[in-house]
Amino acid sequence: MADLEFPPELIEAQRAYWAAERRVADIVARLPSGSAIALGQAAVSEEDRRELAAARAERGRLIDQLYGHPFWQGHAAPEHAREALRRAARAGQAG
Repeated sequence: MADLEFPPELIEAQRAYWAAERRVADIVARLPSGSAIALGQAAVSEEDRRELAAARAERGRLIDQLYGHPFWQGHAAPEHAREALRRAARAGQAG
């Protein structure tokens, strides 16, 4: 798949998706555990719920942008091309 040339916006969409994925993970990591919530020892604030919902919505928008890109239409081996895209996006990232 080294011969694939990805449109710059597709590489940027991959990177933006990763950033959104990290954002969701960061929010979830600072929330109380499910067991603490179930035991009544903690609660999730409305602000946290809104922030998580917004981050998940952004992640969903980006996945639609990433995999809805016209580049994928009619591609014979999209799973291999997607892995090549991830490699290309990683290669261009600084440290």
